Amino acid sequence: MPTSSTVPSRRTLALLVVASVLLAIGCFAVVWSQADDASAWDVPRYQAFGARMAEGEVPYRDFRLEYPPGALPAFVLPIHGFGSTDGPVWEPELNAPARRYARSFALLMLALLVSTVIATATSLRLLRAPLSQCGAALGLLALSPLLLGELVLTRFDMWPAALTSVALALLLRMRFLLSALALGAAIAAKLYPALLVPSAVIQAWRSRGPRAGVMTLVVTSAAALAIFLPFFALAPSEALWPIRVQLERGLHAESLGGSALVAAHVLTLQLDLHGFPMPTVPVRLDESSNGLSTAELVGASADVIGALSTIATVALLVWLWARFGRGPSSPDRLVLVVAATLSVELAVGRVLSPQFLIWLLPVVPLVVGRRGQVASALLAAALLLTHAWFPGPYRDYVNLLSAGPTALLLIRNAVLLALLAALVVPGTAIPRRWGTPEPQR
Repeated sequence: MPTSSTVPSRRTLALLVVASVLLAIGCFAVVWSQADDASAWDVPRYQAFGARMAEGEVPYRDFRLEYPPGALPAFVLPIHGFGSTDGPVWEPELNAPARRYARSFALLMLALLVSTVIATATSLRLLRAPLSQCGAALGLLALSPLLLGELVLTRFDMWPAALTSVALALLLRMRFLLSALALGAAIAAKLYPALLVPSAVIQAWRSRGPRAGVMTLVVTSAAALAIFLPFFALAPSEALWPIRVQLERGLHAESLGGSALVAAHVLTLQLDLHGFPMPTVPVRLDESSNGLSTAELVGASADVIGALSTIATVALLVWLWARFGRGPSSPDRLVLVVAATLSVELAVGRVLSPQFLIWLLPVVPLVVGRRGQVASALLAAALLLTHAWFPGPYRDYVNLLSAGPTALLLIRNAVLLALLAALVVPGTAIPRRWGTPEPQR
């Protein structure tokens, strides 16, 4: 009988995949049976975009879209799902067309989750991960709809996450050009996978030489540009708007810096109410900044903290890539730098929405050793805290700046910061398998 530290056979890993897929379907059924509040969904906007495309309108030229063109399939495919989706009504209750579109979209996200499970299993086999890690990693993915809630089924982030998981599996298999194609498609779907390009280029360069590194960069760029260019040719300014609007975003209220600023504001108000006069930390929310439906903090304090968040993010990313480039080339170090890179963006960056945690699902569980065990446990905790946070406490936070929701958000962000620390704090080598001692340097 295999032990938890045994590398599973193909048959055992296939059984784990089947079990994980069945578990994911069960979690989907439970979550979907309770999904009825479309006010917390982005699906109505997706349906509006998909309907206009189905009617022959061209995105960016005929209507403004805040998402890159690689996201379009996720919006238009559910239009052609289970019957007519014309004339949807989302509030106060979903009518039949709205529910048909929402169900089709949720099933598409479930299919992408299943594909992510398969790609992650491939990566685990290439990493020669032991049975314990395979079970934990695939189980975490399968349970993600329960852990994170409706966000998995009502946001399209599972689409770029699935593409990223495929790109990473191909990268571990040293199929660098195919990996670059998948990574370019992921970037065109949602810009965040661009953060993984330096690691992919370094891995190809170190494994196969400078030409492989340069070709990885060229093919990744070409794949992303091939998806952007047709729309850019039709409407240059509007096609670039999704990129420009992300670069110009301010300090998001849910980010680490934003939650710290709101916490300081709430604390000074509470102290003043209890007879301890303090200078009030000014906070002002703008829920329509740059045309996006997210809450951003505005004012001098928010500008300073936003700038510091950006500086810290860039500095940490450069440090991670430099450290990865200096060390030995190995699959274990590759998945570690990929997980750490995305964790930097979530834990320290100036923009953080609840669905961003989906980005970590295909990468953090691949990290080996005690470091990986701690990181996966912290990711599970962050998913649960985000589920508890959104949408109820989130609404109280942005509307009332209440103390309870602020405290809950601070705890969630502290867990993400701890997750980042678990991935980047040096001092121990990365072992080949979970359950083996980590030798001291």
